[in-house]
Amino acid sequence: MSQVRQVSSLFKISRWVALGGGLTYGYVHSCTLRNDAETKRINDKYAHQLTLIEEAKKKFAEKNSSGSTESFNFEDPNFDADKWFKHIESKY
Repeated sequence: MSQVRQVSSLFKISRWVALGGGLTYGYVHSCTLRNDAETKRINDKYAHQLTLIEEAKKKFAEKNSSGSTESFNFEDPNFDADKWFKHIESKY
């Protein structure tokens, strides 16, 4: 005849406590990882938007500069109106 060994109730309770502790730890850790991933996603999205804004600013500055930084002095006696009109035409 085989003998059935009795398991102590302290051992049974400690098994259930360990299982409950592991489940609780897993849930809390999962929530922490989820929150960290969401924060990283938001920060990455914000950084991407900043880079897009900077690129748009650069393109806008290039478009509006039109390569000519010539200044005209209207009070100069040798003022060339034709040159000034051509400059205005090239802008628009």
